Amino acid sequence: MSSVERRIDVDLDADDNAAQAIVEERRELKISELFNNNGELRLWQDSAGCSGYKRDEIDGETAYFSVNTRFDEDEWISKIRCGERAVHDAIRNHIEERHAGGVGNFVKRCSPP
Repeated sequence: MSSVERRIDVDLDADDNAAQAIVEERRELKISELFNNNGELRLWQDSAGCSGYKRDEIDGETAYFSVNTRFDEDEWISKIRCGERAVHDAIRNHIEERHAGGVGNFVKRCSPP
């Protein structure tokens, strides 16, 4: 779910038969069920594999891992423990990257569309 707030200011110059408009937009994007049932958040995926984050419970605490795999492998190629901030930054960067996340397009069936 997302929403857009828009503010438009117009400066009219009747003598020069011209106008200048300033458009400011603020978008709000809400993403639910970010991690799938396996605790995975896939930010990148192609026919060879995927990368993203994995959330696990370790000793009663939530732990996050940066992960990368190939679909023809039985385990993660890399699984590096990281903090919640790394996940936060990766989601922000993914949304900012117009060729990847655009306005919040994550890998379907693993993350919200």
